[in-house]
Amino acid sequence: MRRPYGMFLRAAVLLLVVAAIAVTFAPASRGGSPYLSALSDLAASPAFAAKPANCHSLCEFVAPAHTCLSDAVGSKCVRSSTGGCTTVACP
Repeated sequence: MRRPYGMFLRAAVLLLVVAAIAVTFAPASRGGSPYLSALSDLAASPAFAAKPANCHSLCEFVAPAHTCLSDAVGSKCVRSSTGGCTTVACP
């Protein structure tokens, strides 16, 4: 009768340790919005990839306007709000 009690006690302690580790390393809650699901805290946060540095383009005038061409090294083409573009050296 003593052996099943000891196994139960070990299983309970192991379960408590696993639960304590899960609570310790759980992500912080994102409160403040009434539209979040109760399970949304358990899901992984979205990861966004960084945009690659586009340092292989330059600005050229191709009739009827300026356009970005991808045949330069060490510079990038930056479009302006007026529809044109400029060539900027990459850092």
